[in-house]
Amino acid sequence: MRQGTVKFVLTRLGCCGKFVLFWLLRLIGLALWGILMVAVEIFGVLLRGLAYGADMVAAWVRERHQNAVNAARAYRMPSDSRFQSILRMTREILFGRQGMLLVLFRYSVPVMSCLILFGVVRQFQNRQYGIAVAVDGNAMGMIEEEADYFAAEELVRERLSGSETAQDISFQRSFQLRQYDGSEKMLSAGELADKMLEQADIALTEAYGVYVSGEFQGAVSDTHPIEAALARLLGTVSDQYGGAVEEVKFADTITYEKGLYPEDSLIAPQKLANQFTASEHSTRNYIAGRNDTIYSIAERFSTTPAELRRLNSNLPEVMSLAQRVKVPIVKRRLPVICTKKSLVLTFQDYQTVRTETNSLPQGQEELIRRGVMGEKECQVLITYTDGVETSRKELSAIQKVAPVDAEIAVGTLTAQPYSTDTVVDGNGKYIWPVDGGKITDLFGGEREHGGLDIGAAEYSEIYAVDHGTVLYAGSEDGYGNFVLIQHDDGFYTLYAHCVELLTETDAKVRRGDVIALVGNTGDSTGAHLHFEVRDPNGVRLNPALYLRVNAD
Repeated sequence: MRQGTVKFVLTRLGCCGKFVLFWLLRLIGLALWGILMVAVEIFGVLLRGLAYGADMVAAWVRERHQNAVNAARAYRMPSDSRFQSILRMTREILFGRQGMLLVLFRYSVPVMSCLILFGVVRQFQNRQYGIAVAVDGNAMGMIEEEADYFAAEELVRERLSGSETAQDISFQRSFQLRQYDGSEKMLSAGELADKMLEQADIALTEAYGVYVSGEFQGAVSDTHPIEAALARLLGTVSDQYGGAVEEVKFADTITYEKGLYPEDSLIAPQKLANQFTASEHSTRNYIAGRNDTIYSIAERFSTTPAELRRLNSNLPEVMSLAQRVKVPIVKRRLPVICTKKSLVLTFQDYQTVRTETNSLPQGQEELIRRGVMGEKECQVLITYTDGVETSRKELSAIQKVAPVDAEIAVGTLTAQPYSTDTVVDGNGKYIWPVDGGKITDLFGGEREHGGLDIGAAEYSEIYAVDHGTVLYAGSEDGYGNFVLIQHDDGFYTLYAHCVELLTETDAKVRRGDVIALVGNTGDSTGAHLHFEVRDPNGVRLNPALYLRVNAD
């Protein structure tokens, strides 16, 4: 049953599967062989290490054995020197090169040194130290580091800055490092500042220092009026956005520091609250950008279109580029930052693609397709500072209209007569049909010539003079090899006496496409192109009426 299963699996795998399976098994074998070789090498290293260790032990044993033999020989010496031999043996065992005391000294000294070092480090590691601070000889207490004192000194200066009667405090300090046993409290910078103020002859009171982004603004006896005024301001700003605010906060951080302050430096809480909530209303000019509207500008500056119209007479809904628009702004003592989510319609610029084409003369351009701007509906998180948009972050977007690139055709066709002396003053409906050439026979005349003969070198390129469909590409006795094209407006053009045709019946051609090469086939006496123009009824017309070269 196993053989049948293996045959079934191999049959299902096929040739490619067998090849892959063969190389997979071979790679597994090579990997196992590599692992085995590494294991053998590791085992060999271990054996060599064990052999080296055994050699060292054997040498040590041989040395000890030789010492014992020497000691025994000395002991068996004559009786008159037995005492000396015992002494020599004892000295060798205790103080010899491999004696017990020397070996003990070699190993015990480093171990004892490490133990002593560990004990010293452990003892000092468990100790805590602090800095005892004294100002003008008066002990203040313990602090953790010198930076705490300098912070306290700065706090004292700030608290005295608003006092009119406060005397200058001397900062004659001294520091002393001491072991800290936990019996007294480590002082913070604020607590040390209180102690430094207490020793001054100043009337003090417990109050709250108010700080804005770390800068001292004054001291108040009660912070509640300030906190309430700031909360009302944030609520008012939030209401201006119709309740769609994600977050509203002050740009600066407001903190309160409780401590001792000179009585005459306190500020009325409501006065400080009024200063914090003060605002100044004014206007400034905004330079409109591309695609700006009265609604986008109103959203950018947290105002309304009606307010913009009040500030600007005859303001259109869609702004022109770089138009000046007067907008309202608010400057607050404490700037307020608001973030809100909003759905906005944004426009995407289209690209302009320039494509070279042989259907236009060199230097001429033609708009093939107009560009269309794309539209996206985006959910954005907008950040305002005092009502002015400062940033926006796109959270999600839905493509409403995809942008369409504008396409411009750039002419590369250089078909012109050999000489500027060849002038044809037609309407320019058709391009010159040959790469070079000159007119050798006109339309009409005594022999009622049905077209325009253009003499050119054999194998010169012949171009389709306009877009159309090839009705016939073949040969006959009179025209030789020729091409007949029906154009989109119903007119026909014919190209005869070609040496080679490069298009075929029913083919679609564009202006400037190479359709044949100048030749001398059919009823012809030299290399030239016989070019005809026919109206929708098949009537031959003068080609010169539809060509225009060297006339401008």
